[in-house]
Amino acid sequence: MSDPHAEIIERLVSWARADTNIRALIQTGSSSQTTGTTDRFSDRDIEIIALDVAPLLTDDAWIHAIGPVWVGLYLENDPGDFETRLVFFEGSRKVDFTIADRSRIDKMVASRRLNDLYERGYQLLLDKDDLAAGLPEATGAAPKRSLPTATEFTDTVTEFWFEAAHMPTYLVREDLWVVKFRDWTMKEMLLRMLEWRALATNGPETDTWCIGTRMKQWLDAETWNEVNDVFGRFDRVDAWRGLLASLRLFTRLTRETAELLGFDYPVDAERHITSYILGFEGEIGDAR
Repeated sequence: MSDPHAEIIERLVSWARADTNIRALIQTGSSSQTTGTTDRFSDRDIEIIALDVAPLLTDDAWIHAIGPVWVGLYLENDPGDFETRLVFFEGSRKVDFTIADRSRIDKMVASRRLNDLYERGYQLLLDKDDLAAGLPEATGAAPKRSLPTATEFTDTVTEFWFEAAHMPTYLVREDLWVVKFRDWTMKEMLLRMLEWRALATNGPETDTWCIGTRMKQWLDAETWNEVNDVFGRFDRVDAWRGLLASLRLFTRLTRETAELLGFDYPVDAERHITSYILGFEGEIGDAR
């Protein structure tokens, strides 16, 4: 299967060769790895190493010179992080650019240690000054994830049940957009618990990626099947069904994770709020 990004990458390299400010192009992300996880929808993650990043950040003409742009999201990252430009080019070819100076590479060369992103895999597209000559070879290993502290665990459980306690009010009122708003915060806590339980069960080498990516690969079959039930439609009855499925799954995950990690389990919030929510079953669950 042909690479739909090949033309864009070719234009990018030609542009970089002609611009003396650009010293290197390095591809990271799944497309630079040998894990076989890419497909025709996979984007490209490109790091641009420049002498001076300012012209690239203040003027986006260089992006449009590479190809016709559908839409671009230009992010100013946290202090100390390099800025990014996330671009959909014509034909739905997505490239995530990181705009960096040579310190990005020099730090890893000096320490002889790759950061987590590069350790997964990287590919040199252009290196005018051999900046990357001293980089170690990538192992392809995923970064080890940290298990939660007891405080982080308790805070996550608390936030989930705090949001859950709001749900009957908005379901009765049929404020369904607010239901979805509150529900998404609950889902963020649920995802966190899914990741922690996977790590606690299988070890810190377990690759839980981010934002639920490739979830089917790192969840057990039972949990994956339960996740299938936690999202409801934009109506009161199905939102109620999804809510109850979320409560059941979160309860099981938190109890199992607490036991695996040796944490005290904050049972009071679960018991009180579950009982409170179930008290609305006749009013909400049977509504038509």
